[in-house]
Amino acid sequence: MHSLQLVSSNLNTKISTASQRFLDHARVSAMEEILNGGLLDQGITKIALCLEKITEASLCQVILHAGQHQRFRAIGATSGLYTDFIKSCIKDYYAQNHLEDDELTLKKSLLIDGDLSQSAAWFGLLESAEKHDIHASCTLPVVNSVGMTIALISVFFNKKTVPSSEKLAVLQQGARTVAALLTHAKSKALELRKHVNLHEQLETRQIALDESNTLVKKALAQRTEVQSQLIELESMAALGTMMSSLTHEVNTPLGVALTASTYLSDMQKVVQHKLSNDNLKKSELTDYFHDAAEASEIIARNLSRADILIKTFKQLSLDQHSQDIRSFNICDYVSEVLLSLKPRLKSTPHKFCLDIPTDLKITSNAGAISQLLINLILNSVQHAFPLGMTGHINIKVRLFIADSQGPKIQLDYTDNGIGMSEATIENIYKPFFTLARDSGGTGLGMHICNNIVMKVLRGNIDCKSSLGKGVHFCIQFPLQNE
Repeated sequence: MHSLQLVSSNLNTKISTASQRFLDHARVSAMEEILNGGLLDQGITKIALCLEKITEASLCQVILHAGQHQRFRAIGATSGLYTDFIKSCIKDYYAQNHLEDDELTLKKSLLIDGDLSQSAAWFGLLESAEKHDIHASCTLPVVNSVGMTIALISVFFNKKTVPSSEKLAVLQQGARTVAALLTHAKSKALELRKHVNLHEQLETRQIALDESNTLVKKALAQRTEVQSQLIELESMAALGTMMSSLTHEVNTPLGVALTASTYLSDMQKVVQHKLSNDNLKKSELTDYFHDAAEASEIIARNLSRADILIKTFKQLSLDQHSQDIRSFNICDYVSEVLLSLKPRLKSTPHKFCLDIPTDLKITSNAGAISQLLINLILNSVQHAFPLGMTGHINIKVRLFIADSQGPKIQLDYTDNGIGMSEATIENIYKPFFTLARDSGGTGLGMHICNNIVMKVLRGNIDCKSSLGKGVHFCIQFPLQNE
């Protein structure tokens, strides 16, 4: 028995009626398996089992090849007993004997080895073949409709033999069936991929459409409600500014306290270690007590500072949220408002001057006053001072008696900015009026200030300004009962 390579695999030998009927039944069964949603491996296995029986082979195996990666893969395995043998063949046989010179495409030739022991192609695999009682093989190409080899069919025999012409014809019919199954599976996979891509595109477009509709509805809802929510929105914005400032300001004393506590802990460990070893000196103990007292004082002082800050910001946030009437020191309160704006102002060179009696205690809406001051200050910072200019902002508060109307508060707010024209002053309190829309201005700041003074504080606001001479807001409002 010698190896025989046939350049052409086209045989016209007639197949017996029984073999043809058995092959046709396997082909129909495999097709139905695939068309009904079964796995490709299951259909291929039916063809392989049929070919095994007709050719009296011990194993029939279909081998796929992914050309770009130069990898072989067994498909439709008929018996797990030959798994390691097929792996050995994939590793050392197919790549050496069934690939074209470019090693990316499969040959179209039929290769028959009637006696593996006499075949150079099987020299390194004889031990594995004999272990599985395999002594002959036949491998033929699976060719698709455009003439490309897309797989291989290998049949292995447990005796030295060369398949007859009829058996080779049966294998060729099986190869054509396998080619049809593989082509159908590939076509189905491409169709499924197109369907998935189309579905994904439709989903993406639907999501974008839903988002657009949501944005339009949201914009319409905001447009109808914006007038009634302006003050509330500004309250939340001011609260956010305060929370940012709280984080920034509290971090410093807490960091110092943490450092001092760590230093104190380290000193304690050193002293305790020396004490346990009976080598602690009196001077070292004295130094420890001195440093411990100093560290404890630093910790207490900074924790007290953090506590004061937290209480301050807590009160400011309560004022922004509740809008309740309460008694408070106006000088301290204005200082707290400036503290809450520190993160927004720390990168600017502007300076503040407060002219407020330190003992002036008033009863009013603290949250409204903080909102008013925040809007006035941010309006000056954003619009009054050109880049590089050092702004000066003055806040003056006085209590005065307005005849029969009872005591009132007058708050004078001035800056040395670029000022405003008469036309601008006439429109300054109108909603959405702004001269800085290109730089992010909304035209709501002064409209909100006017609403706060008129509707919440029940007072009045007057603006005086001219180009190049800054601005002066005079605000008067009555004291209120708790």
